[in-house]
Amino acid sequence: MNISSKSGAADQRPRKVPLVIEGATPALGQASQAIKIGNVVYVSGQLPINPETGKIVENDIAAQTGACIKSLEKITDFLGGGLASIVKVSVYVTDLKDLPGMESIYKVYFDYNPPVRTIVEVSRLPMNARIQVDAVIYPPPREKPAAAF
Repeated sequence: MNISSKSGAADQRPRKVPLVIEGATPALGQASQAIKIGNVVYVSGQLPINPETGKIVENDIAAQTGACIKSLEKITDFLGGGLASIVKVSVYVTDLKDLPGMESIYKVYFDYNPPVRTIVEVSRLPMNARIQVDAVIYPPPREKPAAAF
């Protein structure tokens, strides 16, 4: 079956809307901080950056994990669903030996019904961070439309 452009089928696809959320890790390079398509938000990798200084927080896996998750929290709070609206995270670490320290903080934020998760060891991360976390968010509908939508 061919769908012609006159049928309006192409007009029914959800638009890809870039989001910029203040206080969350800014996108590095040629990337969007987050993209909303339909009701799903895809978030770029959040680095453990102090939003006030623009620099990586202390060289401690627990502090860096907390900074990454706090950045995700800024985004989920903006969207209106909180961390519970995250359905999938990917965690990139430079050393799998850091997992106990990462888990000690991660479980504080995701203590009940945590999202699906993938953990990958990588050789290096931007700004020499020890961890980076990206996410897929399925937020509840907002009661009031946000300016970014």
